[in-house]
Amino acid sequence: MIDPGSLPFEWFSLLLYAETHYRFRHFFSFLKKPEPEVIADAPLRVEPGNDIPVLLLVKDADEYPVRLLRAEAIVSCGGQKRVETLIAKSVALNKKWWWKIFHIDASGLRGWVEIDIQFDLSGSKGIRTYHNDNHRTSTHKPLKVFVADEPLPRLKDFLYGDLHSHSQYTEDQVEFGAPLEASLILSRALGLSFFAVTDHSYDLDDRVDDYLRNDPDLPKWNSLQQEVDVLNKRNKGFSIIRGEEVSCRSISGHNVHMLLFGGKRFVHGSGDSAERWLQTRSEHAIGEILGTKDPGVLAFAAHPAEDVPFLQRVLLHRGNWREQDIFAERLAGVQFANGSQTGLLRGVEQWVSALLKGNRLFAIAGNDAHGNFNRFRQLRIPFISIGESNDHRFGEMRTAVVAPHGPTEGGVLEAIGSGRCVVTNGPIAALSVRSNSGKSGIMGSSLRGAEFRVKIEARSSSEFGAFQRIVLWLGSIGGTKEVCLLEAGGAEYSFTHELRFSMKKAGYIRLDVRTSAVNDFDGAPHFCITNPIWINHP
Repeated sequence: MIDPGSLPFEWFSLLLYAETHYRFRHFFSFLKKPEPEVIADAPLRVEPGNDIPVLLLVKDADEYPVRLLRAEAIVSCGGQKRVETLIAKSVALNKKWWWKIFHIDASGLRGWVEIDIQFDLSGSKGIRTYHNDNHRTSTHKPLKVFVADEPLPRLKDFLYGDLHSHSQYTEDQVEFGAPLEASLILSRALGLSFFAVTDHSYDLDDRVDDYLRNDPDLPKWNSLQQEVDVLNKRNKGFSIIRGEEVSCRSISGHNVHMLLFGGKRFVHGSGDSAERWLQTRSEHAIGEILGTKDPGVLAFAAHPAEDVPFLQRVLLHRGNWREQDIFAERLAGVQFANGSQTGLLRGVEQWVSALLKGNRLFAIAGNDAHGNFNRFRQLRIPFISIGESNDHRFGEMRTAVVAPHGPTEGGVLEAIGSGRCVVTNGPIAALSVRSNSGKSGIMGSSLRGAEFRVKIEARSSSEFGAFQRIVLWLGSIGGTKEVCLLEAGGAEYSFTHELRFSMKKAGYIRLDVRTSAVNDFDGAPHFCITNPIWINHP
């Protein structure tokens, strides 16, 4: 058995709900107390006509039994306040996982709504009242949910999803995720039609009852597969995309993460698991995973250019994807949008550099959310404090796929595998091209010819702001930078334009859309980046 007192502590950039019961042997923990973790969560926004689903999640009550005596929601909007009773009769909590979704009537609510979840716990220390979570040092601030007047901006056949998220199957010394079914319910209210569950490879090989010990029979991996099948069968019009976030070795020998979608065979990767003292070499190199992956499994570089903190580099030997890694054969693309601005610009630059060199990589978006629909809570200082921020919130950065037949798991995989998708945190945009010979295509397509007509479509809303800049970029293979074919802007929420262009050598076109932060819902600009359409010169 692994000695927990000898384990290195992954105390930096932890993205999941904070696990507060683990501590080093003989170390004091200010966060640990004889209660289960209790967390309230809700989606950042809800589509028009939806109630507001609020998740109340309780973990580790098998070790720390309590009674949940009462729970209520204080709902505030536009100077008005009301109280809704969620739990009036006490509930005995004595299982490892307990959760329940409460639906708050959103009729009459508009714009930003504050929801303060208050609950009373009765345990070994008596009766205590909490707001929104029972962590020491957290802010306990109300949840903030935007009740939208308009649905997410739409174009024909586009569906939204989040392609990097974690569930309760990611559970270890410092963090845990949300139940799959709860994530599905909150995702739907937010306006999504799918999400990918991409739990860590080094958590999926653990024993169910002990995250410090591995089980060669892979009960967690097998249970995840079965639950995805059941939920997809039960929920029409929504799909969970099965996946895995695998730790693997880069060209420099550092640990990087790869997203595998659609696989039913587990791939090991434990180099940065913090389960083995000073043993940081992952089982497989990037090329080995790509060379042996099953047919139909899609591989994407996860957050390839995001900052890696110093201590992660030293203790876990983590690093970034290099150019040679990005050029690996059978890599489908890159997930440079990861729920925060950190690494986003560098990720786009890295992607564009690869495109100009002839590497046909598709771009996707996710949030690396581990629960954390409303805000993300993390261990900031080990055993001492909880930190909170607005990064990595489930569904905030989205992949929009062209899926004419709906969000089936196979249909979504086919769309991202062929590049029929865009990356967005607000507006939606699309490209279509027709050659003089009559051939046509959309994002991800490859056409041959010299003269073309391109059609641009873009939609935004008052929630995400009017268009500020719409740029059609042309890249020539072997070139050093992209050339602007069209630049437009103006205070509009809808844009359609057609133009002709010619190509003298092989290349691609792609669209980059930005909105204004003036009067939008969160005071920030928003973006949409399409995948390219490739042009082969005759």
